[in-house]
Amino acid sequence: MGAWNVSGPVTGMARSWRDIDARLLAAVERIEVPHGRGIAHEGAQLWAYRDRPANVAALLQANVQRRPDAEAYVFHPSGLRLTWREVGQAVARAAWRLRHEHGFAKGDRLCLLTLGCPEYIISYLAAVTLGGIAVPVNLGLTAEGIAAQVNKVKARCLVVSPELWQAKLSGVRQQLTSVAKLFLIGADAPSTLRFSTLTDGELPAAAAASPAAEAIDEWDVCAISFTSGTTGVPKGTMALHINAMGCAQAISDAAQGLSALDVNLCMPPLYHNTAVYTNFMPSLLHGGRCVVMAAFNPLEALQLIAREGVSWAVAAPIMLWMMMNHADFERYDTSSLKKILFGGHAASETFINQLQRAFSPLAMVNGGSVSESTALGFALPTEDAIRKITSCGLATANTEIALFDDAGNEITTPGVIGEVAYKGQQTNAGYWDEPGKTAEVFRRDGYVLSGDWARIDDEGYLWLLDRKKDMVVRGGQNVYCIEVENKLYLHPKVLSAAVVGVPDHVFAERLKAVVVVKPGQTLLADELRAHCARHLAAYEQPEYIVFVSAIGTNAAGKTLKPLLVDRWGEAEAAADAVGAKLQAHCDSLPAALHDKPHFKLGDEAITPRQALAELQGGTALGSALREAIAARGVVGLLKPNEARFR
Repeated sequence: MGAWNVSGPVTGMARSWRDIDARLLAAVERIEVPHGRGIAHEGAQLWAYRDRPANVAALLQANVQRRPDAEAYVFHPSGLRLTWREVGQAVARAAWRLRHEHGFAKGDRLCLLTLGCPEYIISYLAAVTLGGIAVPVNLGLTAEGIAAQVNKVKARCLVVSPELWQAKLSGVRQQLTSVAKLFLIGADAPSTLRFSTLTDGELPAAAAASPAAEAIDEWDVCAISFTSGTTGVPKGTMALHINAMGCAQAISDAAQGLSALDVNLCMPPLYHNTAVYTNFMPSLLHGGRCVVMAAFNPLEALQLIAREGVSWAVAAPIMLWMMMNHADFERYDTSSLKKILFGGHAASETFINQLQRAFSPLAMVNGGSVSESTALGFALPTEDAIRKITSCGLATANTEIALFDDAGNEITTPGVIGEVAYKGQQTNAGYWDEPGKTAEVFRRDGYVLSGDWARIDDEGYLWLLDRKKDMVVRGGQNVYCIEVENKLYLHPKVLSAAVVGVPDHVFAERLKAVVVVKPGQTLLADELRAHCARHLAAYEQPEYIVFVSAIGTNAAGKTLKPLLVDRWGEAEAAADAVGAKLQAHCDSLPAALHDKPHFKLGDEAITPRQALAELQGGTALGSALREAIAARGVVGLLKPNEARFR
């Protein structure tokens, strides 16, 4: 169904933080999205903060005027420290030269291809000061992937680190046909300009009379963020100034208030929405110091917390886990860190209790959203961290959350599963240059469809279940992988886990758990099966249990699940990879399934025990099995002859 086919009025069944806090209800108002601005949901009525800044550029100017000599940014590992005055001066020089010397105009795109550094911050703020659009690009992409994103937005300017230039971009520079100027940080290369030419030296005297700035509306696009899906070509979702400001204010409320006295530690990479909208933007909003890590390292994060008096952070749970479990954790004074926000998946009780013991935080909030709704559409209040342990919580004060069926009708019965959608101040304008895909996701009434299955309980709390495309159907029963993963995380020896469906001749799919055990721990498959039996219905319990050293993710931290379907431990590294893979597959099964007709080779049904014996014995059937596994994997012997598995 196209998102444009809106069926009936929508009430938004999920409760919101504004429903439980009178102060937040008073802080928001209903506004109308203007017409004629290229916003997919023009005319829709949204919740938004009353006292909201005009735009991102206005935040910088306010900080320069109010706190010129206060430290704005600290960069690690360089150690460079900049005051708000220094940031303002550098941004003003860069903006003037971009406009007057390099022709950068309102609406032009500037791509950022660098880790967290001064040049990133200055470039981002200079671009939006000119009414331009900042485009952070995922540095983990291949050279071709980077080129595709740069070309997709038809970027006029690039800011590039020397490492990325050497490793990837120099080889595809000729493909970047829209790029008029490429600014290289701290190095020289053919067809590039030094970034320092934007910021060093004084501007001409005429610049004082005509500073580079642009009339910017809160409904102007300020950034394009590429979706971080694990499959397919990413889409560029267009964030408006009002979106960025709405997310920054929602983060502040979730953290129980931020001020200029608060110090942020920005641990995620700055090309990710988490870093931009939940660390960088709230710090800019309140004028507090932001400590920017070029790349995350748990020991260095602990050292920075102690040295800089860091009081708040938003990070992936694995970052916090690595810090808390570092051998040197007790050596550093982390008592200043009192406001901790995290997201990406539901938390375990073990994780929450460890956070409490390690930091005694005032705010300990699990939250998130989809890229199309900036970064924070829901958050679980600190007081519910254990009571609603695997819930995503409530809609933020400037958000409404609803569930829809496949016909576009709202689901209003508690506990009934549907596709979750978000609406509010943080809803982006649509996808860059993709009206067709915009129409599939952005509803005219303001809701953006997430592609996630979810339910809302009788208290109005949201429970995310799974991506629609990743739901496993086992013998006619729908199994939501995230619920199984949440239960696996309750086991004290599990570091990380992912659940996928494996094709099966009998059940259509069987569940497979791929698990990484905590360092220094030993976990047996039968021990984990007993744990699952205590926490899951019989049809939800994984039949395959595979232990691995690491689970692959994309650069945004999302699990690459398709790679796990035919992964059986570390068998691929064995001398006889085919034999090791089949052996590992058999070892992953419970004993009761070893003598079931699990495989099919042509029309012949074969049990795992028989298949292993035939392969090891070098029989004709064993040779045929070896050839089939080498060509199609073990999964090739498991797939039913159905269109959806072909």
